[in-house]
Amino acid sequence: MWVLLVTLLAAAPASDSQPLSFEEAQAQAAKAALPASLARAVETRRVWDTRLPALAANPTLSVIPGRRAQPDGPGFEMTVGVEQPLFLSNLAGAQRDAARAETRALEKEAVAALLDRRLEVARAWLTLWAAQQAAASAAQEAELAGTLRKSVAEALALGGATRLELAEAEGFEAEARLAGLSRDAEVTHARLSLAVLLGRPPAAALVAADALPVVALPPASEEARWLARAGELPEAEARRLLGAAERARAAEVRAARGWQVTLGAQGVREYYGGVSGLLMVGVTPPVFDSGQRERGALLAAAERLDGEAQEAAVRAAAELALAFHEREHADAQLSLVEKSLVPTAEEAARLADVLLRAGQSTLPDVLRARRARAAAHARLAFARSEASLAAARLHLLLSALP
Repeated sequence: MWVLLVTLLAAAPASDSQPLSFEEAQAQAAKAALPASLARAVETRRVWDTRLPALAANPTLSVIPGRRAQPDGPGFEMTVGVEQPLFLSNLAGAQRDAARAETRALEKEAVAALLDRRLEVARAWLTLWAAQQAAASAAQEAELAGTLRKSVAEALALGGATRLELAEAEGFEAEARLAGLSRDAEVTHARLSLAVLLGRPPAAALVAADALPVVALPPASEEARWLARAGELPEAEARRLLGAAERARAAEVRAARGWQVTLGAQGVREYYGGVSGLLMVGVTPPVFDSGQRERGALLAAAERLDGEAQEAAVRAAAELALAFHEREHADAQLSLVEKSLVPTAEEAARLADVLLRAGQSTLPDVLRARRARAAAHARLAFARSEASLAAARLHLLLSALP
């Protein structure tokens, strides 16, 4: 049942699918749920940052009606007042500074999340591409194995082959078909992984296009210059900006507990009908409470984030150095497979067939050569995928630098 399910999932949807190019997959990565929601969050923060008021506190309006009893008769009284607190510590400016710091940190977090998603999509797309190539090669080998088995069966009927040779041909065909089923399962797994990253339903018939991505990369001589800037990668920058935002919030708390002046005015209607006006000035000095409780927690969090930013910068430098190394390693590996492994396996399989027809080789020799050829072609597909992934990964990391 599992083999049947894998075969149906791998083969059936692909026939009606439009191939998805690497560039299209990268574009769709930005539209996935998490990166898109972070982008909307940044835009929301920017809009509300522009709406911050010039004054940090609202006025207070008061109305005090009353009735006074007097010997000459009761009278109606009313007091109307307005008070406006003013912060000499520029609380409104501190609020704007904190909001901007938080928005900058959120922007870098959104960029870091998008970079991570694009790196994951690049790996998933290239894994799917390699799995498709290997599955196609396995299907071709299975077809050739079936043709060989039929030829040996016909030769056996004419007395030109033995039952042992037929059994070996049948075993080779069974192995080829099992390899094809295994490759189909890899295609299904890779397709589902890519669908999850792109926010597609599991039934989405994703097929990687045949063309591999072509990206522009700097020469190896510029590696040191790029590594020196690794600390500017989004993850490290996001941690640094989060620490700055914590300090800005601590400054906001300090400003909220700073010197506060309250200006007010009152209008009073006396019971006998007279009207008077009063002015009021109040001062609230930060004698005891200056936000020590909140500021301590915020500044401690900022120190922790500074350490995280430093470690993130070290990790970013190591990741970028590894990306440069993987590019060279994958290119060298691909060159070896293309120029040596595959041509050698092809020539060995061709010579084995020729020698078999000439009566100078045996069927097991041909089967071994064909197995080696199939393995070489599968290795070629994965080597191309790894080389493209190394190049795309390096390109994406360098593109994320300011």
